[in-house]
Amino acid sequence: MAKSRIRFLQAAAFFLVSLAVCGVRAEAERTEESFIPNYAVAASYFQWDAESDFSGTGASVSQMESGAEGNVPVVMRDGFRLTLGAKYRWNRLEFSGGDHPLASQTLDLHRVDVPINAWADLNERWKLWARLQPGWYSDFGTVDGDDFILTSLALLSYKWSDTVKVAFGAYYSRDLGEERVLPAVGFIIEPDPRWSIALTFPRLELVHAPAEGWLLTGRAVLSGAGWNIADPDGGPGDVDLNYRSVRAGVGIDRRLGGPWWAYLDAGVQVAQEIELKGGGHDFSRELDPSAYLSAGVRVRF
Repeated sequence: MAKSRIRFLQAAAFFLVSLAVCGVRAEAERTEESFIPNYAVAASYFQWDAESDFSGTGASVSQMESGAEGNVPVVMRDGFRLTLGAKYRWNRLEFSGGDHPLASQTLDLHRVDVPINAWADLNERWKLWARLQPGWYSDFGTVDGDDFILTSLALLSYKWSDTVKVAFGAYYSRDLGEERVLPAVGFIIEPDPRWSIALTFPRLELVHAPAEGWLLTGRAVLSGAGWNIADPDGGPGDVDLNYRSVRAGVGIDRRLGGPWWAYLDAGVQVAQEIELKGGGHDFSRELDPSAYLSAGVRVRF
């Protein structure tokens, strides 16, 4: 288990930077028409996960998730951009069967973030992206300092050629459970206006625009979250609940009109693991693979 967790953390660095590279790509000026739109400045979605069994036991867990986010410009001038946003994410985890601390529990979990992003063009090839994102990850039974985290990112992007960009830096977050600092490095290749390839293992993403207003996507990414919650055994203190997985699937996006897009994603979650730490708990279990389905709307410019 320890070795698999170390491999997971090493891989997480590449997953996190793939998000960063996509954001930098959206800010970069392009000299050719692209059929692949920029990243979403606002979005709303719902996701359903099929029931997943605890490996080798009679216990299981099912999940639902929904969220919304939006970003607005604060400063927009040549060579510098500053945005302020708000993000909310809700997760419901329903456990059934088995003999473990979470048995027969239904947890409603929340994440509230306030992202502040700044982009600076250092020259024609170098760009800087910095993010400070105060947030609260909790069941909101009680709220204290343990619920708070200041997610932060510092990233440099270099335009290697007209079709290749590389980015590197560092990322501090609780996206994969415990708070940690991760290094970041990755590549984005855009061979022509209809194709985008992310070579940021283990985030592998291929995007194709077969026609204007349509996007087809195939991807495999790390996914997860961590929350500070009340002790399920009724103890006086809070505990940490962490969840991790690898998500592989395909998706289709369709422009509804103007900047509005609708999307549908489906696939399978593998290498799932759930943990409960603190308050005398040291619980960790792997989960069997399960299917997922996600749908929502995005605003892209």
